[in-house]
Amino acid sequence: MKFLALYNAYATRTLAILAAVCVCSVFAYGTFLLMAVAHAASLAKVQEESSAIEGRMSQLQARYLVETKNLTLERAYALGFVRPVAEASVAADTDGLSLLPGELR
Repeated sequence: MKFLALYNAYATRTLAILAAVCVCSVFAYGTFLLMAVAHAASLAKVQEESSAIEGRMSQLQARYLVETKNLTLERAYALGFVRPVAEASVAADTDGLSLLPGELR
């Protein structure tokens, strides 16, 4: 009898909590699924843009190679090239150089 009274007292609360957990789980699943679909669509768009940029870069590289093959010293002088007066050397200490932004040594 005691068990039945205890069951009747907590059964509705337990079912309400279980229903709330189920609703929260379904909402979270829907949210994460929507985010995954949005990221997949975004990834496809970025890949298309990347392909377009790679194609444009290839065209520019081909044009650069053609232009450098056609460039002569006389044409360079005509375009404003100035021969340096003297050679200059630059030296730097490599201990302080880093390719990572914000990295301290």
